[in-house]
Amino acid sequence: MKEIKGSVEIDAPAALVWEAAKDFASYPKWNPFMVSVSGELKVGTVLDVVVRTPGRKDRRFPSKVMEIKEHEQLLFKGTQIKGLVSSDHFIDFVQLGPNKTKFSQNIIFKGIGVPLAGGEIKDSQKGLDQMNGALKVRCEAK
Repeated sequence: MKEIKGSVEIDAPAALVWEAAKDFASYPKWNPFMVSVSGELKVGTVLDVVVRTPGRKDRRFPSKVMEIKEHEQLLFKGTQIKGLVSSDHFIDFVQLGPNKTKFSQNIIFKGIGVPLAGGEIKDSQKGLDQMNGALKVRCEAK
């Protein structure tokens, strides 16, 4: 098991951050990590997620929507490396004040292929951090 995580404080209400994070159609315009997400944000739906990790080729990961708590949390379960690695991707939105939100991501990678994917997982940390920063810029500009 390996884990990557990161968070950022955004000077915007949680509802605004939530709307920006679930607006998959806009991802190609601003998101440097998840460059494309298609599908309906609904529990049980499998989303088609394209990830761009710094220094690597874009990769497609099917991710099933497991839980939605509006303005609070999203949980996705993904499969990578032909079923040898799975992931649980938690996204949390914590309202810190009327115009301040802590946006956090935590991805836990599991499976027998995790030791083989160590470099890719490490590079994914950079992508996750870039996404958090880009979301902050997008939300604070509104």
